[in-house]
Amino acid sequence: MDHIWHAAPSPAIRLGEGVHPLGWRVNAAAQQWAEARGLSAQTWPDVAIELRARLLHGAQHGRLPALTLDWTAVTLGAADWLVWMSPAAPVTNVAAPIPWRSAEDQLALVQELVKIGVFERDLRTLEARWDATMFELFGLDPAQGAPRFDRAAEVVHPEDRAQFWADHHRLIRNAGRHSMRYRIVWPDGSVHDLHSLVDVRHDATGRPLTMVGVVIDDSEGATRVRAQVAARTDLERALHLAKVSVWQVDYGMRRIAFNDVGYELIDRPPQPGGIDLDELRSWAHPDDVPDLLEAADLAAATGEVVDVDLRFRLPDGRYRPLLTRRVAERNERGEVVGLLGISIDQSAQTAERLRAQALSRRIELVADAAALGIWSVDDADGRVEWNAQMFRIYGIGPDRLPPTLAAWRDALVHPDDRVALTLARQQSLDSGARGFETEFRILRPDGTVRWVTSRSRREQHDGRTMLIGIHLDTTELIMQRQRAEQALRASRAKSEFLARASHELRTPLNAVLGFAQLIEHDGLSAPPEVQLRRAVRIRSAGEHLLALVDDVLDLAAIEAGSLVVEMLPVSIDAVLADVAQWLESLAQRLGVTVDVCRCGGWVRADARRLRQIVANLLSNAVKFNRRGGHVWLHAERQQDDGAAPVWQIAVRDDGRGLSAAQQAHLFEAFHRLGAEREGIDGVGLGLTIVRQLTDLMGGSIVVDSALGRGSEFRVGLPASDPERSPNAPRPVAGRAPVVGLAATSALRLLYIEDNPVNVVLVESLVALRAGVCLRCAVDGLSGVALAIAQPPHLMLIDMQLPDIDGFEVLSRLRKEPALDETRMIALSANGLTEDIERALAAGFDDYWTKPIDLKQFLARLDELIADVSA
Repeated sequence: MDHIWHAAPSPAIRLGEGVHPLGWRVNAAAQQWAEARGLSAQTWPDVAIELRARLLHGAQHGRLPALTLDWTAVTLGAADWLVWMSPAAPVTNVAAPIPWRSAEDQLALVQELVKIGVFERDLRTLEARWDATMFELFGLDPAQGAPRFDRAAEVVHPEDRAQFWADHHRLIRNAGRHSMRYRIVWPDGSVHDLHSLVDVRHDATGRPLTMVGVVIDDSEGATRVRAQVAARTDLERALHLAKVSVWQVDYGMRRIAFNDVGYELIDRPPQPGGIDLDELRSWAHPDDVPDLLEAADLAAATGEVVDVDLRFRLPDGRYRPLLTRRVAERNERGEVVGLLGISIDQSAQTAERLRAQALSRRIELVADAAALGIWSVDDADGRVEWNAQMFRIYGIGPDRLPPTLAAWRDALVHPDDRVALTLARQQSLDSGARGFETEFRILRPDGTVRWVTSRSRREQHDGRTMLIGIHLDTTELIMQRQRAEQALRASRAKSEFLARASHELRTPLNAVLGFAQLIEHDGLSAPPEVQLRRAVRIRSAGEHLLALVDDVLDLAAIEAGSLVVEMLPVSIDAVLADVAQWLESLAQRLGVTVDVCRCGGWVRADARRLRQIVANLLSNAVKFNRRGGHVWLHAERQQDDGAAPVWQIAVRDDGRGLSAAQQAHLFEAFHRLGAEREGIDGVGLGLTIVRQLTDLMGGSIVVDSALGRGSEFRVGLPASDPERSPNAPRPVAGRAPVVGLAATSALRLLYIEDNPVNVVLVESLVALRAGVCLRCAVDGLSGVALAIAQPPHLMLIDMQLPDIDGFEVLSRLRKEPALDETRMIALSANGLTEDIERALAAGFDDYWTKPIDLKQFLARLDELIADVSA
């Protein structure tokens, strides 16, 4: 039907949502009528707005005074009208007046083009007159005559019948022109869409008189309209889901109309007449207006689709990026009358692009800050890309192109590393590995050699295989690593030297101290008094030398970083009691009283080193005290707000005290603060070791002293919970019962030692006890053979033997079931902590150090003899 009214000679305008993006459309006759009168482009938008307002208020005809036009509306749908217009008065002063036809002529023209049935019905008698076309449209037999209304209603589609009756009753109550749409079912079952246009007339009293009208077969149009509506609905839904704006620019009216999405994108309410084109362009970003105008001109000139990115200002001042696409719209004569186009919101894509650019900038900043070179190679064409840092790593100016892979290998990789690098990369490819990592040297153009760490992997990107990687200049790191390895080797060498020095120094001291003690305590033949005094001096000098050796070795181990501390919960009371017992004889000899206060506290420390610290402090407090003086050992728990609890272990005396000048040099090695002139034993290393061990365990030490008021040393260590990780003292192997081995009451002792002096010393010590049967072996293998031949109760094993060491001896003996109950004790001059810990971890029952302490050695033998005899 559209082609009929659009080609009709009378001016007409169609109003409806689906007619045009503007919501209205005029036919050619109306355009010619307006152009002939020089009307502005705003004329028809204003007419459309006025007519829509009247139609929505129920009017079906009227006059437009401003245009001197009469109008009559035909309802095509709920919001769809076709409005015919005719001059209200003869048109004058028109250059080319339009020849108007009579209504009869217009109807005859229309009947020639469209199948239209004409009817008339007397509303008083309900009798009707139909022309032949009416019977054809309703599928009824003309021989039966025009049916009554109720009979005609029977052929209406059942789904439309109720509405058909309702519309009929409504229109006969209202005089005037009306429109009805409904479907008819023919006898053959086919369905046809009909459109009725009727004119109802009433008498003077308002009673219905007649109904005159036409019926049009609108099946084709209705089917097309339904298809169009469905397609338009689907399209609108798709456009809405995709947020695609559809718009049309009318050059004649200088206006642009949008679909609903378009108004959403520019964040403005829909406008029935569209938006003025100049106003819309004022919302574009000033920098984008030239591109916008150029795109419109290019589309008009070429007939091609033209894209342009634009930014539109929203009411809140923000700009929304849009991708716009347009094509020229032309009339029948090929003239450009407007543009059709779409717009797509690019906010997400723009934000993503900005994020990607920002990320790229951040990556480049990070790469620069970390001196990280980034490179890629396209497998397809071999194209290489480098970032700026790559050029800096290789000492090449950034104005040059990055070298190809072959040129890089042949010119920049160090000659000594080229073959190995090529082979390693090929092996990685052959194995199918995606990633590859290696280190190699590069040779810069100026001759400088640098180390580079390279990491790379193969990636698929846009259907292409890319080799992507990084280069990091690791010259300084590798040099640091090499220095660290050298330092580690030096540290190991130093540790080995300390261990060897300890052994070599302690071995002769073992003989000196051992035989001196034997002379002092020889119960068989007591030496003369003068020799006894000489033996005492030898032992005293030997003990002094041993203390010096121990302190020097401890200090060297600490400074070398080879002294390891085992941090475990330690009982303070146990430490104080042990140390007080050790130094009891010294305190008695010097006439000093030592008081120990129990506290029940536990600290996290190395038990052996904590005893060493307290022993040094207590020894100083006793030696530098006066006869009749006192020393107090105690501890206090302290905790500041928000800080972890700490125990302060204090050693306080009422001796001579220290001056400020003495305290300034208190912890310096070999600085005895004048004690060397008083004949007091010591070498000046005790407090230095105390300070170093305290720091090593994460503790603190403070001193409070003044001349004549005594001194107090406080060692602070973190508090610990004994229940969480209890600290059980290591059992002494000699105190454990020995069962299942003795055929007699004698304790069988096997001593493996290659030093004859040490053998003689132990033989002399054992000879002091009748309950011990001693055998000796001069090397490891003979000792193993003797032990297997006659399993002993106890074995003393030297750690450094001429054939196999003490660890190998232990390993072989532990494999013999007959020796399961044998106590195996390491007896060695190696007194370093790591030596002791390593031996105990290997499975030795205990570790005795040389020089041998006569009293302790004999006491343990006595305990073992008693266990065997029990």
